[in-house]
Amino acid sequence: MRTASNIVSLWLLVALLFASSPAFAQKTKGKSKQQLQSEITALQDEIDNANRLLKKTKKDKEATLAEATLLDRKIKQREKLIKAYNEQIAVLDAEIKQGQNSIKSLNTDLGKLQKEYAQMIVFAYRNRSHYNALAFVFASDDFNQAFRRLRYIRQLNDARKTKMEQIAATERRISGEVQAGQQAREQQAALLADEKAQQEILKAEKAELNKQVASLKKKEGSLQQDIKSKQQQAKKLQKAVDDIIAEEIRAAKERRKAEEKKGIAPTPAETALSSSFASNKGKLPWPVERGVISSTYGKHASVVSDKVTVTNNGIDIATEEGAQARAVFDGEVTGVTRLTGSNTVVIIRHGDYFTVYSNLENVIVKRGDKVKTKQNLGTVHTSKAENKTELHFELLKEQNRQNPAQWLKK
Repeated sequence: MRTASNIVSLWLLVALLFASSPAFAQKTKGKSKQQLQSEITALQDEIDNANRLLKKTKKDKEATLAEATLLDRKIKQREKLIKAYNEQIAVLDAEIKQGQNSIKSLNTDLGKLQKEYAQMIVFAYRNRSHYNALAFVFASDDFNQAFRRLRYIRQLNDARKTKMEQIAATERRISGEVQAGQQAREQQAALLADEKAQQEILKAEKAELNKQVASLKKKEGSLQQDIKSKQQQAKKLQKAVDDIIAEEIRAAKERRKAEEKKGIAPTPAETALSSSFASNKGKLPWPVERGVISSTYGKHASVVSDKVTVTNNGIDIATEEGAQARAVFDGEVTGVTRLTGSNTVVIIRHGDYFTVYSNLENVIVKRGDKVKTKQNLGTVHTSKAENKTELHFELLKEQNRQNPAQWLKK
């Protein structure tokens, strides 16, 4: 009896050890499949927007700087898209390998379980005389022995049942891993085909850009003059914005001093607005409903010539004709001014932060107006000469300029 009990205990220990072993978990370094898919979708949307805008920008056979700039931006986004495809292919490749290793491990476990189950059947067969349960129990010398024999029979039956369930569960897991591996391989094949197609499109786009740049270089002198003129306009805009913001900050300080002299506690509203604005970094809506960043923040070379450096205090967003500029957050209009070359400029204060919307017409707000997130401010101006509609957008914390792209939703 002691020998049989020890064997049953051994089976139960094996069952418990197997049941408590950690399930295989797929983990990948870097971005997840969902993150990469979201990135791919966003990049595809931006490329689609750029294609739509390029069709409208290309009004004749003569290449324009606006068209070349937009095409250059599209090429950069397509390169990012191809990179995202390759990253997702690598993730799927890792999943397939992990799945194969899991199947191998599970098959090893299944073999062990089947072997152990076979040993249990052999043990049961050799001790089959005990398996006439009633006779075995009633042949006991006393009640305690009958109880022990009954418990022994139940333990054997439970152990066999547990082992069968473990075998079935392992077979289901193997089947699931095989199916998941097949799906991953199908996804990978589709992505590889898409990635190859994107490479071909990229090659054609680069050839088109080279052709346009070659055409534009023939009139490089006039283009450089045009870029210089725009940089001068940018400096005028910067000075106008800085002056308005400096005056607003000075007036706010004067108001606070006056309130302190009167014993009035400063209102926490502005502090709360600043905090709320700051907490939304990377989540702010775009200042137009749909568009493509045609010029990034900071210093960078011109598309036409690397000899010409362009400095951008914000970002330029190419959009569709008739597009409305909209506030990216709740705030108060602190300035509306018209500048040559920049059309109408709207500045909104959000506590310690300011947003600037330049190149507008038909502006429908005025200084002192309270505005809400996504509220329309005016129409983005369309240049008939260049056949482009472009909003210039800046973001500052007091008088310190920030990169707006880092604040907007991806």
